[in-house]
Amino acid sequence: MERHDGSLHPAVILAGGMGSRLAPITDTLPKPLVPVAGVPVITRLTALLKQNGFSSAVMTVCALPEAFDSYRDPNLPLETVKGKIPLGSAGSVKAVSHLLEDTFLVISGDTVTDFDLQEAMETHKREHRKVTILLTRTPTPGEFGIVSLKGGKITGFSEKPTWRDTFSNLISTGIYLLDRSVLEQIPGGVQYDFGKDLFPDLLKKGIPLHGEIMEGLWYDVGKPESYYRCNMAFTGGNTVVGEECDLHPAAKVTRSILHHRVTVGANAKVENSILCSGVAVEEDCTVSPGCIVGENTVLEKGTFLPPNTHVKGGLRVNGRGRESLFAFGKVAKRLFDEEGIRGERAVLDGSFCTDLGRALVPPEKAVSIGILHSPTGAGELYGEMLALGIRESGGKVYRLGKGFPGVAPFAVESFGLDLAVSVEVRESLGQVSFRFCDKDGLPLSGEDQRAIETRMRNRSFASCVTPLPAVTPEGEEMVLCRYCKYLQEKAGSLAGVKFSISRRDDGGEFLGSNANALGADVFYGEEPGVDAYTVSPDGRRACMVTAGGKAVSYWHMVAICAAEDMKTVVHLPRRTPKVVEEYLENMGKEVAFYNDSRSPARLHAGDTPYVNDGVLLCLLTAAVCGRQKKTADEILAGLPAFSVVKKELPPPEDDGRADRRAELIASLCGDSGYPARIYRKTGCITLFPRGAGGYTLIAEATGWEAAEELCKTAEELLEE
Repeated sequence: MERHDGSLHPAVILAGGMGSRLAPITDTLPKPLVPVAGVPVITRLTALLKQNGFSSAVMTVCALPEAFDSYRDPNLPLETVKGKIPLGSAGSVKAVSHLLEDTFLVISGDTVTDFDLQEAMETHKREHRKVTILLTRTPTPGEFGIVSLKGGKITGFSEKPTWRDTFSNLISTGIYLLDRSVLEQIPGGVQYDFGKDLFPDLLKKGIPLHGEIMEGLWYDVGKPESYYRCNMAFTGGNTVVGEECDLHPAAKVTRSILHHRVTVGANAKVENSILCSGVAVEEDCTVSPGCIVGENTVLEKGTFLPPNTHVKGGLRVNGRGRESLFAFGKVAKRLFDEEGIRGERAVLDGSFCTDLGRALVPPEKAVSIGILHSPTGAGELYGEMLALGIRESGGKVYRLGKGFPGVAPFAVESFGLDLAVSVEVRESLGQVSFRFCDKDGLPLSGEDQRAIETRMRNRSFASCVTPLPAVTPEGEEMVLCRYCKYLQEKAGSLAGVKFSISRRDDGGEFLGSNANALGADVFYGEEPGVDAYTVSPDGRRACMVTAGGKAVSYWHMVAICAAEDMKTVVHLPRRTPKVVEEYLENMGKEVAFYNDSRSPARLHAGDTPYVNDGVLLCLLTAAVCGRQKKTADEILAGLPAFSVVKKELPPPEDDGRADRRAELIASLCGDSGYPARIYRKTGCITLFPRGAGGYTLIAEATGWEAAEELCKTAEELLEE
């Protein structure tokens, strides 16, 4: 390999990523060449390196390598090494190790920053460190890899956590200072990453990882939102207009990013969006906020793009609007919310269902997926369209028939599935929803959600020449038949127990039939002197009112069943109230938590199935009363009194306030504590950071009014 002057390089720029998160911008342009306020990211990076005393750099590339053939860097001697296969961030550095000095810097090719790298390097060398990771604070920690820091050393990592798993606002910037000896820990020729593989391995081996909290501007422009914010930061919120653009005087373009050779016709409106090179927006078009239009696409006269529409390059989009959004690549920046995927039938249509089915099947992996559908509406039809996509990508489909999301954990275990999907269509609202349950009996992990979103966004689906036949259980093998037997085996006899059902809907009827099969005297509606149970429509949650008129929450019922559980270790979700944790520990139980990220703890979620199964929770609670020969009021008297209130706090409009919120949660978490809690005499509030500075507040107190008051206290703190 030829070098510029035969010397070793003090810096590596990683540019091997596929850039899928930034599609369709990166469909034709690798991330380092994407312009920020008219200047390619790579040019900004090399200018920073030169300013900080670096004499040269080597850049590793993999995606669209031919795009770099004509690039000539104006700042540094830049050696480009083209990889044939993806090796991951650490693997790519290992591949060019023969070109590196004894101490060197690694920086991601999608980074824009003004950090003082020279000072950080001097500190690293002076203290003879093996690894220094440059850190910064952010109001959106869930978008990155967060770290815990104690005494200047990193004690833990969490890669792109979900909101329930976020314990800090301190993140890795993807800029590392490394001693050459660290390269010996990286296997050669295989995919291996710094954040996911190398750094956790070094921690296990006792090799210290130092963290330096940096001050200054930092953006990871590998995602549309941050790429947009970075451009706006450089222009003060004004539109970026590339070379050879032609904007009609009657066009209105505000706070947008226009690459080269973009044309915008008369009376067209473009707002807070990104138009790639060669895009033509004809007259009377509307491009709503959050849109990205790929290279050389033409929006024909009168076309309307709804918010957050992503249009692939090289297309002609007519003015008919939203009828085929997914046909030309529209995917919301996040498909998933806490409940799964939900939206209007007009958008989540047959084409979307088939594509979603394809995206549920990972490449080169055989999976079995069960599909449940709501008893009413078009759920079965949507399930069939989902099944079509799964089979086209080589997945095996189990048609589980009518059911509700609460059945899914049982279905996964009973049929040995990798995934179960519950489909519900609400005809009156024109909405469709998809709820997911993985092989651990839990909603999809954050990692799995992002993988599905990436496959949807890039339409990177597996294909199958001969689809597998679908399996349709019948008779005693039908999932609801199996489920009823399972419930009755778990709960045991309810002979002599009086059991009232608050609501006589589908869920109530199902609960009542199982209670009756176990020998209970079942009543519907209010019955004096009888405990009344309610199961949520999705079957996952429950509550009750005792014969004495006391309200019993879902968490009270979980505490009752967990205390009765024969197991000494009780596995519960991380969102469990502190008061329940303390109660069970006082009962001699060890409480272990699982969360939304892939972890060994998730494997034990099935040990406490009643946590995600409201029907089973009701039956078990009634069974506890029967076995102990006590009323629910008597059992409730042994539990601490508490109420739980959950509230969503939206992101603030002021970025400075979002930063202050992030600082607050960092101070509450301490060095590595989890979760962030505010304690008051009446109870405590748990704070979970969400995107762009928003928060979820969960308050627990002795009463509902006190819990509400605690939520107000937390809001006031976050607004200061």
